[in-house]
Amino acid sequence: MVLDRVMSTAAAARRSRRVASLLAATLLLPTSGALAAPAAAAPAGVLRTTSVAAAPATSQLPQLRVAAAKRNSSVSAFVSDDRPRKGETIWVTGRLMIAGSAASGRTVVVQARGRGTTTWSKIATLRTSTSGRYSLRLRPGISREYRAIFRATDTVAGSRSPVRQSFLVRKARTNASRAEVMGSKIGTPQTRVRRVSSSVAYRSFSRGMLVTVSRSTTRTWWVHGGILSEYLRRGGPGGGLGVPTQDARCGLLWGGCVQRFSKGVVYVNSRGGDAVTSVKGRKGEVIAAARSQVGYTVRRQYNSSRYVYHSKFNEWKNSPSPWCGIFQSWNFAASGNGGLVPQSKYWVDFRDTVRRTLPTGSTPRVGALAFVSYVRSGEPSHTMFVVDTRPGEIRVIHGNTTGAGTLPAGTRGVLEQWVRESQVLYYAYPRY
Repeated sequence: MVLDRVMSTAAAARRSRRVASLLAATLLLPTSGALAAPAAAAPAGVLRTTSVAAAPATSQLPQLRVAAAKRNSSVSAFVSDDRPRKGETIWVTGRLMIAGSAASGRTVVVQARGRGTTTWSKIATLRTSTSGRYSLRLRPGISREYRAIFRATDTVAGSRSPVRQSFLVRKARTNASRAEVMGSKIGTPQTRVRRVSSSVAYRSFSRGMLVTVSRSTTRTWWVHGGILSEYLRRGGPGGGLGVPTQDARCGLLWGGCVQRFSKGVVYVNSRGGDAVTSVKGRKGEVIAAARSQVGYTVRRQYNSSRYVYHSKFNEWKNSPSPWCGIFQSWNFAASGNGGLVPQSKYWVDFRDTVRRTLPTGSTPRVGALAFVSYVRSGEPSHTMFVVDTRPGEIRVIHGNTTGAGTLPAGTRGVLEQWVRESQVLYYAYPRY
């Protein structure tokens, strides 16, 4: 009997320990995320009954996400002149900081809206420098407000700058006041103010020249870079181009800049293209851009007995099409006048869109597109840009041409030449 009681007590103790282990293994996390308090251990030899819910499958357990805190960002924006005159250059500049440090190689979007409007439009997407800075050069034609935006990423919070205003005003601008507002952008003075005539004066700086013109009012314009070099070769403020009528427009295709003068236009780009014309205004801008490419040639290439179009203008449009129309699209776009003609990738689209959207006629005019046919069907198969006229002939600049044998066999290029007016099917007139 004594032995039976001892064995019974030992068995009860073993059962108690197994139950305690089972209870510990089946403890559940409540939905609130707090741990449940463990049940009190049962005394040896005593079986404590406890109600325990069945353990759910792993897929039923709540999925807990721990979101890492995003780093803060701040972006600034400043306008170099909040009261510019129409035709003057301004800069929108600023800096992006992330977690208190300069943010290099990040994307900042500059937006603008017209005065009195509420809709913001993107005008540039810029990458920050190693010091976190960005800079945008503009020549605004209307009063605007500007701001900079840094869009949030997975690890960095987004931010936006305060709104900055730049309103065009109608006031005189002397040489001294223009130099003051431009600050470091114009560099250090190299000469005193020198007078060319009673109405024209200029001053040279390390980063350009300020030319002051006093007529109905006094205005001062900035001439710089490759345009200044060409301007000086032609006599500067007292030479054949006359005086500037506005600052240069830059930031165009291939790093291009174009500037109007009282007696013509100068165009330059970062790929070595530069040209001058005595034609003024928007027509002159397009002519100068087109003329900058005269002399470009490319060898004919074949693929399975077909001609392959591979000029730099084809590369610009990422198009395999014959490039006479693409070249004309480039002339307008490169001069900042891309909206005046179709920007098509394919010849047929360019030709048909011109015919459908632009006025056409039989009168040769400077600035017109001339269409001719070199195919049996008589359809227009080539286009040229008219830069001058004389009785019975037009002077044109055109691309993807042999120049009626002017270029070596197997070569096509950009030429400026006189052609017979009689071969033209019709002219199309962009709305300058």
